[in-house]
Amino acid sequence: MRRASAVLALLLALPPGCGLRASSGPAGVTAAPPPSSGFLDDYSLLREGGTDELRWVYRNPDVDWPRYHQVLLDPVTLWRSGRGSLGPVPEEDLLRLVADFENALRARLSDSYRIVTQPGPGVMRIRLAITDAKATDPILDVLTARREASGTHTGGTLAPETRRFLAGASIEGEIRDAQSNALMAAGVDRRIDPQSLEGVSETWDDVDRRLAFWVDRVCHRIERRTGTP
Repeated sequence: MRRASAVLALLLALPPGCGLRASSGPAGVTAAPPPSSGFLDDYSLLREGGTDELRWVYRNPDVDWPRYHQVLLDPVTLWRSGRGSLGPVPEEDLLRLVADFENALRARLSDSYRIVTQPGPGVMRIRLAITDAKATDPILDVLTARREASGTHTGGTLAPETRRFLAGASIEGEIRDAQSNALMAAGVDRRIDPQSLEGVSETWDDVDRRLAFWVDRVCHRIERRTGTP
């Protein structure tokens, strides 16, 4: 099974006006490679990200980015090690996270690209997932965003179990040519210290603001590569 994703906990820990920076730990210490959830096909392609990048990134140097002006967006998913692995986290919270993430991404992409439902020339396929699983896990369960789950909570404080999940989850993502399936770019992101809740969003309003900020920043980087105003 394939999975895609960027780290949710990291992006939700960012203050709204802050840029996204890769964290490599103490000076001179190279970040360990990301654990394989199995979402990406080849983790060996990833390199440690620099300033203003995800923690691990890959970009195909041969891609002609300006030819892409349409997007095929796969449903955002959440990957977990079986249905019981995130038992303490309210299921409705997990559903809202993936739904809000997908809705924010779809709305922002539609500002600059035509959102399509079929592969074709000049179409980028974007896949994203929140991951809390390892490829070696015997059972994997995929939770798909439901549109009706978005906005079912208005503000409010996050449950402690949800905050802990955000502190340890990862986001992985990839962009492919929708017609040829050639890999254009990929990335993985996660917090340095998943045990700490310091800086992790405390309310749903915080979550939604920081999702919108992160999505806007990522889409802006794609727009610069494709030359889309």
